[in-house]
Amino acid sequence: MAASTSLTISDYKLHRVRLDLAMPIGDSQVEFAVHWMTVLELITANGLTGIGFDLQQGKPTPGLKQLVAQFEYNTWPAIIGENPCGLALGISRPRGGNVGAATLPLAVETAVWDLMAKSLDLPLYRLLGGTKSAVPAYGSTLDYRLNDDQFRERLADFKTMGFTGIKIKVGHPDIAWDLNRLAIARDVMGTEAKLMIDANEAWSPKEAIRRCQIYLDHGYDLYWVEDPITREDYAGYASLRTALPMTRINTGEYLGFTGKRRLLEAGGVDVLNVHGSIGMSRAAAYLAGDFGIPVSLGNTLLEIGVHLAASLPEVLYLEYSDLTWNKLAKEPVRFEKSMAIAPDRPGHGIELDQGALEEFSQPD
Repeated sequence: MAASTSLTISDYKLHRVRLDLAMPIGDSQVEFAVHWMTVLELITANGLTGIGFDLQQGKPTPGLKQLVAQFEYNTWPAIIGENPCGLALGISRPRGGNVGAATLPLAVETAVWDLMAKSLDLPLYRLLGGTKSAVPAYGSTLDYRLNDDQFRERLADFKTMGFTGIKIKVGHPDIAWDLNRLAIARDVMGTEAKLMIDANEAWSPKEAIRRCQIYLDHGYDLYWVEDPITREDYAGYASLRTALPMTRINTGEYLGFTGKRRLLEAGGVDVLNVHGSIGMSRAAAYLAGDFGIPVSLGNTLLEIGVHLAASLPEVLYLEYSDLTWNKLAKEPVRFEKSMAIAPDRPGHGIELDQGALEEFSQPD
């Protein structure tokens, strides 16, 4: 009983952080030069600390006092005194005014899984059932807002890091722009590298088919095309999957669990993109397996998604964009020879670099 009582959440800390990006990132729809991150530390009665993160791109988050007030009102009463294991494994169905009412739900979920794994002295991927720490990873350039020279530099960095798969942005109104970026990617990465493209919903179904056929006619073998059309066009995705047998359709990133289920039922996806919530992503991956569909992991804060990826049996790739948030970690997740390596430290293995946290903190 004493052990159970000691593993209860008794305190927390919040940090408001500004991270300026080395290069602007974006796609056919958006552009960002700064990330605003909220860092949450949940502390148990026996002294364990679980860490979680939330991100807002571009637009500043509320000041720290306001963040604390929102957290105290919406979330803290539901978790103080609770065992993190129950919070991590519990299933809830918000209804009515409870839908979207929580503050920092992803940060809380990450922190309680971190606590649960630490309480058992296990790396998170092993708690989740994984047996191998290494996961295939690809470099993601987020390059749409870069000029050609910056794009080459970004690609060269990923090649130097050993990546053998690369994903670039397409979806420019002028298809010649897309073809130029594909040519640069092949020139820098070589013909052996797996090439993926991401249009971020830039096209209609017919335009997506037209574009992919033109890329193919120009000699580009695409491993997958990601988010070519709007997220909820399930019939459109099914038509793309039939019309484009030469490549995989990767989508689902922007959909919740219900949307992912409808996408699978429509037969509109070859690779289901999951990331963010551990619980929802595990459920979606389980459902995808029922349809015989593999999954990929999109970008996750401080690459913590490597644990989820390492625990799932049918993960093709984990996305890596080498973003500024990794400066907050004493030991960031390692990437070697196009593989992501899940830390073998207890929990998710990301310990905050207090010097960096102080440097980037911006309470007001």
